[in-house]
Amino acid sequence: MELRLQARARDKHDKATKDSLQRWHQIFATRATKFHDFFKELLAASKKGFHEMFKRTYGVIYEQNAYLFTDLFKELENYYARGTVNLEDAMDNFFNTLYQKMFTVMNSQYQFDDKYLECVGDHMKEMSPFGDVPQKLSVQIKRSFVATRAFSQSLNVAADVLKNMQSLKSSPECAAALTRMTACPSCSGIPGNVLACVNMCANVMKGCLAQHAALDVDWNHFVEAVDKVADRLLGPFNIEMVVEPIDIKISEAIMNFQENGADVSRQVFSGCGKPLLGKRRRRDNRELQLESLNFNQAASPEDRAPTAAMLDKLVKEIRQRIRDSKQFWIYLPYQICNNGLVVPPSNTEECWNGTHVDQYIYPVSSNGEFQTLNPEVRAAGPKATVVKEQLYALSIISNRLRSAFNGQDVDWMDTEETWYGSGSGSGGGSDGHVDNVDDDDEEDDEHPVEEGSGYEIPANPIIPEVTRQQPKILHGETVALPPRTDVEIKPKISNGIGNNNKTLTSDSSGSGASRQQMSLSRALTTYLFPIAVMWFGGCLTEWL
Repeated sequence: MELRLQARARDKHDKATKDSLQRWHQIFATRATKFHDFFKELLAASKKGFHEMFKRTYGVIYEQNAYLFTDLFKELENYYARGTVNLEDAMDNFFNTLYQKMFTVMNSQYQFDDKYLECVGDHMKEMSPFGDVPQKLSVQIKRSFVATRAFSQSLNVAADVLKNMQSLKSSPECAAALTRMTACPSCSGIPGNVLACVNMCANVMKGCLAQHAALDVDWNHFVEAVDKVADRLLGPFNIEMVVEPIDIKISEAIMNFQENGADVSRQVFSGCGKPLLGKRRRRDNRELQLESLNFNQAASPEDRAPTAAMLDKLVKEIRQRIRDSKQFWIYLPYQICNNGLVVPPSNTEECWNGTHVDQYIYPVSSNGEFQTLNPEVRAAGPKATVVKEQLYALSIISNRLRSAFNGQDVDWMDTEETWYGSGSGSGGGSDGHVDNVDDDDEEDDEHPVEEGSGYEIPANPIIPEVTRQQPKILHGETVALPPRTDVEIKPKISNGIGNNNKTLTSDSSGSGASRQQMSLSRALTTYLFPIAVMWFGGCLTEWL
């Protein structure tokens, strides 16, 4: 019967704890989904408005190069979804490719190869054809997207922590204390439903929930970090103020290029040389004919206000929920006790103190995971594995939130996917996409033995007998080596290739064999021929 009472008390306590955690888990999970859906709709609406405005303003020219802008939105979507995109590189590649495209369109009477366009791209930073728009827009997008993703991920992490902590079970010491608090009055024959004293329940719950209390400090730091990032999203890092007018900002960059197009072309021709004329020449006007951007066609601030108001309302509501969860793990024991387990605080005499109905004489234990002085449940053991995992998750997301608050980049190492990142080089080619890695092989054909070219030098190249010099690979030799044949070479050869157990190609083995045959004939001529002559002379003398 005692074991059954302990099991019943433990199950009832575990259910009450799980229900409390589940309510908060549901709050964070629901807000995370709501924020995620709102941002996806915001980005989709911005992408649609961008397409409609540019199609209306730039017509066929935009439609022919629409993939360039579509790829930019894909990069932004990928960063928010996985965090594997380097936003600075993405923006640099976009403006670099846009610069090359506009340069070729404005100078369509010339022919440009890939090398010339690469030279054009190298002069972009010097001339700043788009004005200060690329730099400002890149900074705004980086800060806003990093803060937005960090804020969204923090809600998911909080929901996961609350869900994972539900797997903790009560210890045997906790089960015994719960039985003593809830079942012993009935076993003692005390009539009626006698509830525990407030302080006794507090000590029992603090001992039973000591592992949960271990999250208090890191959770509070997490709440503070989220609160600061929320302030950023409501202020300078407001994602809506960056995503919505992105079409106008890029149009401003294009108009800056149009105004400075002649100077840009002149400087490029001066630095990269005059290109060849194409087969088709433009008629009279070399300047790109684009309609002037009508900013009245864009959405007015009044039209954008409802969306901004919805974002502000959502962020503020989530921030308040986050604030309400501060010190949740410390208040959890009191919350469970207040769920029908104790008498009213004013009643300190008619309550169960663990042995009989009377005042509880022991003081309330201190808050936290260390309950060594707890008179009901002494808990001072090591942290459970699940608790350590949640502490690590809270620490990681808190550090990322601090970086996002300071406008710094965040390294999202929790994803397996990779992107070209900062080590991809200059990036965009003439088609607007990242250059393929295989393009490096075209340069290797001209300089096959340059360091880092990826060309494989044979293990034992044929070296002249005079002296051992740096091997030179002739043009036209194939890199793919035929089946190798082991040839033993004597170490006394002075041509520098006399290492034992060297493996040569079939061509090299043939050359080595021919040198061995020549050495044998030379030895025969040098040593055996005089002996044969002397023997023949002796025989001739005896015969005479």
